[in-house]
Amino acid sequence: MFERVNLEDARYIDYSELLDHLHEQFPAVPRHRIESIIVAENDAITGGFLRIVPAEVATGAVEMLEREPMAASEDGEVA
Repeated sequence: MFERVNLEDARYIDYSELLDHLHEQFPAVPRHRIESIIVAENDAITGGFLRIVPAEVATGAVEMLEREPMAASEDGEVA
């Protein structure tokens, strides 16, 4: 079991914990609306730029990009 953190005191907040916390605080607001608000606030604060990304994201992105039809070398050969 994990210890609850006061969200005002935390520098980093787990996304799902934030979503759950806000949904508990505003139960009349649909979860999908809360999610879009979280994304909008994050974009407003960060300018839409991700500053920290798990290494698995990079690995997965490379795997997906390698399967893209546009993933051809400059001479037109498929990579």
